[in-house]
Amino acid sequence: MHKRILRKHFVFSSLLLTLVVAASAAQADPPPNIVVFLSDDHTRADSSLYGSPDMSTPNMERIAQQGMMFEHAFVASPSCAPSRAALLTGLMPARNGAERNHARPRADIKKLPAYLHDLGYQVVSFGKVGHYNQTPEYGFDIARHFNYHDDVAVSEAMKWLENRKDERPLCLFVGTNWPHVPWPKPSTIDLDKVQIPAKHVETPETTRARGMYYQAIRTMDDELGFVFDTAYRKLGDNTLFLHTSDHGAQWPFSKWNLYDDGIRTPMVAVWPEHIKQGEQTAAMVSWVDILPTIVEAAGGTPPESIDGKSMVPVLEGKSDSHRDYIYTAHSGDGNFNVYPSRSIRDARYKYIRNLHPEFEFRSHVTDVVNDSPYWPSWEKKAKYDQHAADVVHRYLQRPREELYDLQNDPDETHNLIAESDQADRVTKMSQLLDTWMEEQGDQQRVYGLPRLHREGKPSPNVVMVFIDDMGWTDLSCFGGEAVETQNIDQLAREGLRFTNFYVNAPICSPSRTSLTTGNYPARHRITSYLARRELNHQRGIVNWLDPEAVTLPRLFSEAGYRVGHFGKWHMGGQRDVAEAPLVTEYGFDASLTNFEGLGPRVLPLCYDGKSTEPHRHDLGSATLGHGPIEWEDRSIITQRFTQRALQFIDESVAADKPFYINVWPDDVHSPFFPPLEQRGEGGKRKLYQAVLKSMDEQLAPLFDRVRNDPKLRDNTIIVLASDNGPEPGAGTSEPLRGAKGSLYEGGIRSPLIVWGPGLVQPEAAGTTNETTIVSSVDLVASLTTLGHLNPPESYQCDGEDLLAVLLGMSDAQRSGPLFWRRPPDRPGPKNDPNPDLAVRENQWKLVTNIDGSNTQLFNLKRDPSETKDVSSRNPRVTERLKRNVLNWNRGLPEDAIGVPPASNAKSNAKQAETTESS
Repeated sequence: MHKRILRKHFVFSSLLLTLVVAASAAQADPPPNIVVFLSDDHTRADSSLYGSPDMSTPNMERIAQQGMMFEHAFVASPSCAPSRAALLTGLMPARNGAERNHARPRADIKKLPAYLHDLGYQVVSFGKVGHYNQTPEYGFDIARHFNYHDDVAVSEAMKWLENRKDERPLCLFVGTNWPHVPWPKPSTIDLDKVQIPAKHVETPETTRARGMYYQAIRTMDDELGFVFDTAYRKLGDNTLFLHTSDHGAQWPFSKWNLYDDGIRTPMVAVWPEHIKQGEQTAAMVSWVDILPTIVEAAGGTPPESIDGKSMVPVLEGKSDSHRDYIYTAHSGDGNFNVYPSRSIRDARYKYIRNLHPEFEFRSHVTDVVNDSPYWPSWEKKAKYDQHAADVVHRYLQRPREELYDLQNDPDETHNLIAESDQADRVTKMSQLLDTWMEEQGDQQRVYGLPRLHREGKPSPNVVMVFIDDMGWTDLSCFGGEAVETQNIDQLAREGLRFTNFYVNAPICSPSRTSLTTGNYPARHRITSYLARRELNHQRGIVNWLDPEAVTLPRLFSEAGYRVGHFGKWHMGGQRDVAEAPLVTEYGFDASLTNFEGLGPRVLPLCYDGKSTEPHRHDLGSATLGHGPIEWEDRSIITQRFTQRALQFIDESVAADKPFYINVWPDDVHSPFFPPLEQRGEGGKRKLYQAVLKSMDEQLAPLFDRVRNDPKLRDNTIIVLASDNGPEPGAGTSEPLRGAKGSLYEGGIRSPLIVWGPGLVQPEAAGTTNETTIVSSVDLVASLTTLGHLNPPESYQCDGEDLLAVLLGMSDAQRSGPLFWRRPPDRPGPKNDPNPDLAVRENQWKLVTNIDGSNTQLFNLKRDPSETKDVSSRNPRVTERLKRNVLNWNRGLPEDAIGVPPASNAKSNAKQAETTESS
């Protein structure tokens, strides 16, 4: 009986316990709906919620009154893709893989939608949540309207929400593109009331741009209120609502910067019965904390393997602190902004480390005028206003380290890094940052193509060796096997090789024009070799380069350099053109050239080993006057140019002045006359190879003079290339198609070596850059930066500043395509005609005629020999590149391409083939 009673009591107790548990479960809150509204490029300070005196954001204020405002919320990185990747992975950029802008996080990383799917949520995205078209890759159930300024995203999201029938708990991300540029015209903003921040430059253009930006913020604020009201009306009070921005706006010291305007973001959260109304918190939180916060709010357990940690204790008022330090990282935004930096911040102080202070800070602000129309007015005002000058300088050039007292200097304008009383703090914060970077696996990579500033650095010497008609693979350091060019090879071992270097024409005069002016040669109406005036006229080209043109040597001269030219010129003063300017009229202090220019000349005596008297190969130069003439055995003329260059270097050193010199040998141009003892048996190619070997030996004293003098070695750069492809049957550019005169690779691709032990990055010495496309006009743009040169404002260089690439600091790609027009007298054989035009962009090479016919597209990465036309498989690429090169050509002066030949064209062409010395 007693046992029966106990058994009944146990059953009853168990049943009662089960009912209690069930009742408790029934009374527990269901998982909340979650709505996250992301704004784009909104600086925290530009809202009345955070103290702006002239930008009212009533909806931000209203929402904050119903929940919690964060005073110290920070993004992980101040550019779109890395910031959003950190939000959606809970990992900092170095760990998730999205370090530079437009980069994607690694595919193997678990993303926020997957965590919520595990908890039974429907996860939906409208608008810019990931970085535009990357958004679907994060695994949302629905991802719509994520393209650039797809400004129906917010309204479409609310329509979808109103009609939603799904019973699952919802996590809805809504991303507006406002106030990201382009900003709208101000329609409800009173420009008279716009105030310019003290750290900016006040100009009428700034005020107008500020008004446009404010109009975009007003749109964002209206959308925020619309989403907030719709969400709570549709989803009810069991909803966690979060609003924040991915980083600061496109203003100086904001986006792309680790100053607070770039990384400190607005953040407000509402969660009825969890967050008290009207709360403010000083807790320091990061965007990586949002993922674990959402996971915990949804009833899950935040992962321990990520960088973020849940903010739920802060939201619920259980903690008023969260992080002791905030770490941020910036790696760049393509070629527009290449300025890697890292920072650590506590409640009062911030330490910033700029990884490459030798880089100039550039961005869309400085380089995309349509997006930032105020910047030119800042630069203009900086010429006469000290405050403007200080602001512009501070934006463009940063020190290696920065330390700011944010309590007393919220604008971060007074760098305390050198203050003795801050030394201990700097050491501690620097060490903490080092530890964090190591834990993150931060490789401190440079993404993109930086621009270097040379302010305060000594003016380096420059030696430009431009060899005549040498093939891409003739040098043994570029794969040549017939001849060992040991002296040039040593330059390559100690410097950098570039396998994607291009000259801007496949024949001498226009190629040299580009290297001299930084322009496509057709702009100067030099598209083939300069010859007799009649032949020049027939081909639609000038007789000489205009001496009023902006030239690289003149720019060096104006910068205080001694400037010399020693070698072939061929930009005027040849054949019967006696009135051409002297070489020195283009900016040189001294010159010694051959029969293709005027001024002091050394003309060749060609000994054939049979006749007792040598043949004088001067093509009429000896009759033109304008300079003393000396005759020399053709086999040692490069030795003579080298001797004169060495004399010029010694004079420059004695005068304590930097120098720029051209050494442009023409040995490997026909006719080939190596020293008699090196001729041996064989035909044209053997003679060419012997000349190449001899030229290498004759250049050695020049290289040794610079290498063996410590003062020169550490502050001199030697650049060596060929002016175009080889003459058929002489040199070689295998496996490339084509040769001299052709726009196929063998005609325009050249070996390039850059040597400079004191300038080239030590770790880059002896390496090969097989990625970056570089051209002669890029050399001009880059040397302009290297030498602190100041071209006139009217000058427009066709090249890009690739100095960081040339010095081994980057292997990034140039931003734009390269274009070519063939020489008008090089139509090619009838069975394989030369194309008129060409364009190279990344892996693509397109050739076509000026009327758009015979278009071919090659993928040079897969087919460097240009054997497979892939235009039919890539119609969009083909059409775009074809349109670009045709438009480029239409903007240039015409020559004789496409013009019906004169009656004597055949004889002229024949004469060109037999007598030109290009």
